[in-house]
Amino acid sequence: MLSVLFWSVWRRLYGEGLFKEYCNRTLQTLVAIIVLILQLAEWNWQAVLIALGVSVWVVIEYWSRAVGEIIDAGLNHTQTKKSYNRWFRVPLDCVYDLMGFKKYVGFYDFWYSLIRYGIGALPLFYYSWVAVFLIPFQYFIYLGCHKVYFRYPQLFGLPLTLNEPKNAAEIIHGALFGLIMGILK
Repeated sequence: MLSVLFWSVWRRLYGEGLFKEYCNRTLQTLVAIIVLILQLAEWNWQAVLIALGVSVWVVIEYWSRAVGEIIDAGLNHTQTKKSYNRWFRVPLDCVYDLMGFKKYVGFYDFWYSLIRYGIGALPLFYYSWVAVFLIPFQYFIYLGCHKVYFRYPQLFGLPLTLNEPKNAAEIIHGALFGLIMGILK
C-alpha cells in the first residue's frame, strides 16, 4: 500500500506536479532511485549494485523519457514525425510502411508507447516476470482518462492535481508502478 501511495504521488510530482518550484527534477530523480534501490535490493553488496543499476535505468528510461504527444493516445490527428523524436520511431515507421498503415495516428501511439515503456521496464524482469504488466497499460490509462474527461467535462473543474486527463493518468500510472514494485519483492 505504501508503495502504491508513494509512486502515485511521486509520479504526479514528477509530471510537473504541484510543487515543481520547491522540488526540482534532479532531487525527484534521486529520491526515486533511492526508493527503488530500497524496494529491490537484498542487503548484500552485489544485490545493492544490481538494484542500483536497475533503478538508474528504470528512472532514466522508464520515467524520464518524455512521452510528448503520445499521451493523447491517438486522439490528435495532426501529429508528425517530429512528435515522435525517439530512435524506436524508426523501426516502427518501417513496419507501418511495410504494412501500408498511416503513421502517427490511432494505434501508432499504442505501439510507440509499448516500445517506449518496454525498453524502460526490461531490467525489472531480473526480479520477476510480473514486470510485464508495466508495459502495455500506459496507453490505455491515458486513453481511458482522456475519454472519461471528455465525456464528463465537469471533471476539468477538479482541484489542480486532477484538472486534466494527463494529471489523473499520471496518478493511476504511478499507482500501477507502485503495485508492481510491491509485488516484485
